[in-house]
Amino acid sequence: MKKELFYVLLLVSFIGFGQCPNDDIYLTTQAEIDTFSSNFPNCTHLIKSLNIEGSDISNLNGLSQIQDVDEGIFIVNTNIENFSGLENIQNLSSSLIITENNSLVNFEGLQNLETITGQFAIALNGQIINFTGLNSLYSVGNGSDLGVLINSNDSLVSLDGLANLTQIYGSFRVEKNDLLENFGGLVNLESICGWLGILDNDMLETLNGLENLLYCEDYISITGNASLSSVSSLVNLDSSAIIGVIVEDNPLLSFCSIAPICDAIVNPNTDVIINYNLAGCNSVPEVEAQCNLSITEADPSENLSFFPNPVSSILNIETPKNISFKKATVYSTLGKPILETSENRINFETLSAGIYFVEVISDKGVVTKKIVKQ
Repeated sequence: MKKELFYVLLLVSFIGFGQCPNDDIYLTTQAEIDTFSSNFPNCTHLIKSLNIEGSDISNLNGLSQIQDVDEGIFIVNTNIENFSGLENIQNLSSSLIITENNSLVNFEGLQNLETITGQFAIALNGQIINFTGLNSLYSVGNGSDLGVLINSNDSLVSLDGLANLTQIYGSFRVEKNDLLENFGGLVNLESICGWLGILDNDMLETLNGLENLLYCEDYISITGNASLSSVSSLVNLDSSAIIGVIVEDNPLLSFCSIAPICDAIVNPNTDVIINYNLAGCNSVPEVEAQCNLSITEADPSENLSFFPNPVSSILNIETPKNISFKKATVYSTLGKPILETSENRINFETLSAGIYFVEVISDKGVVTKKIVKQ
């Protein structure tokens, strides 16, 4: 009797696998989606891949019994608006690839998804504006090169919806998302066990949202972002595992001498390429000179005020009553001292247009501020 009961329990435990096909599944019509549960009753765990492709497909409601897929879910060129029907997927054992779904507007239906043990790729989805619906996702990747890819989503404005994502085990590439302005939805991202690529995002102005990123163990490439003016949100990143830094073709970026980049420059084992940005962040020697000045982008307004900035003639330095001004030194972007004064008014009239750095020494310490001469 006990042996018979054992075999019954064993049969029940494998019934989810037993009702599933042994090959890759291809669903190309809405009818195939709708009849999936009747064609494969009790099939909850696919041992091969699930491929969903075709403009006839408008919803995934017929797939509600699926809990896991071993070799990837590929959703390509459909007319789905969300992922309703996939609510029972909590921990995906493989990749989730979502491309060319031009009716897709959000990720509702994936609200229970916590982990993706493979690549998570979102590419060429023309209507999606954010990641609403992925609020439970906290981990992506398996340690291979592939992690998260967010590519060429023309309406993507923000990464809202990814607030619980803390770990990426693989690369993290955000590229060619023309309307993305910052990384505000990634406030809890702490580590990237792969390389970080921020590439060709035309409207990206800052990296705000990455302040809690502490670890990246490969290359960092910040390249071709036409509106990017600040990378200071990466200031808390530990550079010890970074093997290379590339900052190129960001025409509005004039300041990049933050601690991780400064540390990478002085590390003989780290490759650093800095080119074709605005003056101030236009070459490795230029940035290294600013690193040696201990320049920061922190707002000094709590202690000192510099005005006007940009300046055409006289720069005024205003100090609170509890701070005693001692002297100011003007430096070029290469760290060369140009003039020094004990006055809190500096005449810039004879200086060429460009970027300078003013170091102010007071009884409370030293503050260095970037100044633009018109």
